[in-house]
Amino acid sequence: MAAFARLPAAAGSSLRPAALALAVSASAALGPALAQGLLEYPRRAFGLWEVRSVGAQAAGLPPVRQCVGEGTDNAEHHMDRQSGRRGACEFGPFRRAGLAWTAESECRQGATRITSRSVLTGDLASAYRIDTLVRYDPPLAGTKSEDREALEARRLGPCLAGQSAGDVVVPGVGTLNMGDGAPRRSP
Repeated sequence: MAAFARLPAAAGSSLRPAALALAVSASAALGPALAQGLLEYPRRAFGLWEVRSVGAQAAGLPPVRQCVGEGTDNAEHHMDRQSGRRGACEFGPFRRAGLAWTAESECRQGATRITSRSVLTGDLASAYRIDTLVRYDPPLAGTKSEDREALEARRLGPCLAGQSAGDVVVPGVGTLNMGDGAPRRSP
């Protein structure tokens, strides 16, 4: 409840019991950082995370495992994406939207404008999900107007011995580091 101590009394008393319970559980899940207003970008708990694509298009893809640690989630890199302009794309940062986080991007592919909106939900200490809606205007090849993608991640525990923060183990490929792009031997 400490996170809601700054709410005017009228605001706290107008919450229905179910909404208040959700707010309290969200406060507990996000911990002291939310209570102190320190979360200006999403930060996962340090450790080994298993990340998998979900949905019909992702069927059969194996999950990757990433070591999250110091420097992986910072003001420049939000959930493995860097905001700013790269090539024909402009990537926006994740921003708080109630209990979730949202990020938007815009790209150009020929005459087609591609926009995306990602919504991140979860507690970032044990599990999260990112749902992304991608729209094409005009439609790609005259037929495809949108795609939906989703990632689910869960924390497995501490990083493996020999892993560095940012190391991503990709089955069948090896280990790559998200920070420097360098391939590494899998632990």
